[in-house]
Amino acid sequence: MTTAANGNGHAHAAPDAGAADPAPKKPWSDNEEDPNSLRAIIRANFPTSIDDAFPFLKVARTMTRDDLKNDLVAGLTVAVMVIPQGMAYAALASLRPEIGLYSCILPILTYALVGSSRQLAVGPVAMVALLTTAGLSPIVDPNEDPDRYQQLASTLAFMVGVMQAGMGLLRLEFIARFLPHPVLSGFTSAAAIVIGSSQIKDVFKIKIGRSERFQEIMDDFVHNVHDTHGLTFAVAATSIVFLLGARHAKRRFKAIKMLPEALVLVVFYILVSKYAEFDDKGVRVIGKVPAGFPSPRGILTSELGQLVGPALTISIVGFLESFAVAKTIAEKEQYPISARRELIGLGAANLAGCFFKCMPVTGGFSRSAVNYQAGAKTVFAGAITAVALTLTVLFLTPLFTDLPKPILSAIIIVAVSTLVDLQEFVHLWATDKRDFLLVSCAFLCTLFWGLLQGILVSAALAVTLLVQRTANPHSAVLVKVRDDPPVFRNRERFPHGEPIPNVLIYRQDAPLFYANADSFQESILTLAGDGHARVVVIHGGAMPLVDSTGAATLTRIRRRLAERGVHVVLCEFNGPVRDALRRAHVAYDADRVSSKDGESKDDSDEEEEGDACAMFVSLTDAVARARALVREAEEATPREVTVKLEPRERSGAARLSEDGAMTAVSADDL
Repeated sequence: MTTAANGNGHAHAAPDAGAADPAPKKPWSDNEEDPNSLRAIIRANFPTSIDDAFPFLKVARTMTRDDLKNDLVAGLTVAVMVIPQGMAYAALASLRPEIGLYSCILPILTYALVGSSRQLAVGPVAMVALLTTAGLSPIVDPNEDPDRYQQLASTLAFMVGVMQAGMGLLRLEFIARFLPHPVLSGFTSAAAIVIGSSQIKDVFKIKIGRSERFQEIMDDFVHNVHDTHGLTFAVAATSIVFLLGARHAKRRFKAIKMLPEALVLVVFYILVSKYAEFDDKGVRVIGKVPAGFPSPRGILTSELGQLVGPALTISIVGFLESFAVAKTIAEKEQYPISARRELIGLGAANLAGCFFKCMPVTGGFSRSAVNYQAGAKTVFAGAITAVALTLTVLFLTPLFTDLPKPILSAIIIVAVSTLVDLQEFVHLWATDKRDFLLVSCAFLCTLFWGLLQGILVSAALAVTLLVQRTANPHSAVLVKVRDDPPVFRNRERFPHGEPIPNVLIYRQDAPLFYANADSFQESILTLAGDGHARVVVIHGGAMPLVDSTGAATLTRIRRRLAERGVHVVLCEFNGPVRDALRRAHVAYDADRVSSKDGESKDDSDEEEEGDACAMFVSLTDAVARARALVREAEEATPREVTVKLEPRERSGAARLSEDGAMTAVSADDL
């Protein structure tokens, strides 16, 4: 082994002649496991400790007596709210009211065991209930075969659980985020209007066909409104006014902030209905609610194929709604929350409930907010809610026999009224026209075409716009705006910046892949075709990905420019992209090769540089190499100077080449 000095004057070891080439370096050391191996992926899905498997154990060890007291109050408060709300959402899903109560017991307990949020209240929600009836009604009419319809709802819960847990275990939580906020906002607003309008039949007691299209519901309403039942409408209207008034009063007076107005309304009208004999006067009531906890029951495996679409929609929409509220509360309380763990928790909740007559569930915004405001500190608040509801279904269900159905419709209408966010349309029109197109498409398709169609079409449009944006991404030619330290910015925004002479610095602000590779190549060849650039520096700082098509495009660009005598230098790519470009022989690590200046390069270095671009970590080093290449090109190009001689000295001329040689030419050549 000998030592040699590098370009900086520092001594370093040089390999002995004849020594074997070192083995290519792996991205992991020998004592580490390949993170992409099947074994590593399987290992990553298994908990590393008992606390990792069951997060509530860690919470239980740190609980205080005050925490337990707060959880008790919060759990009972949510239970009081869930009783009427759960029955209302079950009715929205065209299910019996008790199904809503069952769906708030086992799912809550299961989520408390494996979920990561401490305040999330799991159960039926309006959006999932409407998606449930939209997905199941075309398969089975709930009025003709209610028992099969209920079993189909539990089968749907099974499918949702499998999909959510599967996405969590396979670390596919990013799929759920492919629904951008404008799509979700437009879908939610339209679905809320459809939900509210679907309750018209019980508010007016008129015949309206089962539909999820707003125009069809309104058409039936206009033709049948003359059949309105006066007492039914009076009960529903007074209930809506009371609920809206109570909500307004709770915002103004803190003393009644935790008032369970829905339960107060339910108790009041149960008493009025019983003693005023509403049933005999034409007001529909719930009727007999079976007491006791449901026995286990299987699912309809023969119908699984028909439920894939509705299950996927509910899995994604339910997770997004749940994770949004869970993340908001976690940030306020400053504890970590995992999207992957939330998917697993929600999936487990649906899987646990599907065998006990439960409908699909997710984390509810209003219930979770009440749970948090009531002082819940741990997941034991959810356990308290589940215990309270268990006692309710065991002993208190006979009390709901005389509950008027218009009350449940009023609760639903008031609950979903807060989901309509028309202000979002105004905001997006002013800030981003593409997002306004998304929110409008989601809103209109959902309102007039259908829930599943609306979310699928708007999601497809979102992906199309994403591809369109990446196919024609923003790009910039960079100029130097500061010397010490060197800072380079877009010349369109900094027109007074200083360009590097004979050097084109180009940056694309998007991944380089099959969708934009052609436009990327065309842009560089066009910019470099003015004849001034001798070196093109491709800045990859905003390119998180270069696929195989992009790598081939870089090679084509280098060869096309080489025919014009123009060099290509790469810089600022991230580590994984640099590794990929080296493996594809598109570029070589110029920083490593430069460190060998002063010593002889081995054959592998020469082979590496043969048909590849120089690639630097920093733009500063790339610009320094570009300047050097420009100087070399200028020195290698002969410069011709034409000298005209005085007539009296010589009636001719001469051409002076760069090396000082004088070549005589005829006067005609001048």
